[in-house]
Amino acid sequence: MRQIAYTCLACILFIPSAAQPAAAEGLRAGAAKVVITPDVHAATVYLAGYGQNRVATGVHDDLYARCLALEAGADTVEVCAADLIGLFYDDVLKIREMVKNQAPQVNHLIVASTHDHEGPDTMGLWGPSPLQSGIDEKYMALLRERIAQAAVDAARSMQPAHLTLGRDDHPLLAMLQSDSRPPFVKDPYLFVMHLVSDSSGQTIADLINWSDHPETLGGKNTEITADYPHWLCQYVESHSGGTAIFVNGSIGGLLSSNGPSVALQDPETGAVAADNTWRKAELFGDTIGQLAERAVKGGEAVKVDSLDFRGAVIFVPLHNDRFRVAGANGVFGGRKPLYTDGRIDPSVAEKDIPGMGEMKLSTGHDVQTEVSYIRLLAAGRLTAEIVTVPGEVYPELVNGGITRYPGADYPDAPFEPAIREHLASRYQFIFGLANDELGYIIPKAEYDDQPPWLLNRKERWYGEINSAGPDVAGVVTNALVGLIDRR
Repeated sequence: MRQIAYTCLACILFIPSAAQPAAAEGLRAGAAKVVITPDVHAATVYLAGYGQNRVATGVHDDLYARCLALEAGADTVEVCAADLIGLFYDDVLKIREMVKNQAPQVNHLIVASTHDHEGPDTMGLWGPSPLQSGIDEKYMALLRERIAQAAVDAARSMQPAHLTLGRDDHPLLAMLQSDSRPPFVKDPYLFVMHLVSDSSGQTIADLINWSDHPETLGGKNTEITADYPHWLCQYVESHSGGTAIFVNGSIGGLLSSNGPSVALQDPETGAVAADNTWRKAELFGDTIGQLAERAVKGGEAVKVDSLDFRGAVIFVPLHNDRFRVAGANGVFGGRKPLYTDGRIDPSVAEKDIPGMGEMKLSTGHDVQTEVSYIRLLAAGRLTAEIVTVPGEVYPELVNGGITRYPGADYPDAPFEPAIREHLASRYQFIFGLANDELGYIIPKAEYDDQPPWLLNRKERWYGEINSAGPDVAGVVTNALVGLIDRR
């Protein structure tokens, strides 16, 4: 009964649109970007995304926070994407408060992470040891300030603009996604928003949405880089002008830019660019940039005159003891408090954790997070949709294709709704790692945390190690469908 109550609660705590004075008809847009690269000489910078104690030795290219502000009707929705492994909900709420104080016209702010595996540890999980946080709080304070400043600058630069929506389903997009886990469902769709100033005719911004882990450089690299999104944004900005914003999508199942199936030929040498190399990252980013450019050229001009934002704060059950231990031992730096019955629960207990021994862990029931759905309308006609997901969602939860396998822990679990089946426009933007990072969001019927392993695999599947638990997918997708289907 507890789970039923929580699932319903997830669907009713809606985030209302703040009352705003009527804005001028038509669309206004603004964009800004700011460097968020940590100083590797001022303090130890632990790199995120692989094992512990990987320390940055230099900077290959800067990390950025890039923001796009859109105003239509009485609403201003802003999307910021940062070259980070992920940001917790607690930090996003602080950024929103800072923006609200400086740019009150921004009534909806989305902060997403590209899931860069070659940037600083902003979650705490990749410090010098499993129980030592990798978070530098001074950097985190500066990071929040800079993301907020980029959001404010984007809002203050808004001007009348026209929008072209692009979509590309080129077969190469799927070929650039390796998938390491059955049922091998991918999410190859690429979507673009191209904003141009009404007055000058110059590009304001290009927002690109596609799905793939930025881990082209691999775990041995120790130079800070934004990975392929660096070259993607560089290509788009050099060819289109304006600010390029890349927002990653449904990258669960470990959709990756590396692997033998992801082969890119180097036109200079004729050879296939090797994994874990700068050349492959460059070719990869340039290729996605070219496909984004192609999408805009074949795109559709739309006259958006209103935005419809729907959001909900939700509570998802936490089953991962690794995350409970991390929270109780300060790895998250006080972020990610647990809740029970909708209230913060600071209680802790001792438990014998396999492979770790007797450990202190948090005992609250849930994690608080957020989902949202935005419609872009032109004279009442739906032109595009945006869905925000607080983690690395498996593509079969987005596109369908959930499959039952022998060995899964919940063989009779009902299938969660496929998000795209509830979307009605041609342009369906899925923003992953948006406003939070819950880890992998896995269909319950495919969830496999206990041996024997799914498909008789000899080792544990990776996704469950970094998933909050088997019930997250149901709470998140049902909350989203409730927002999407609401009339």
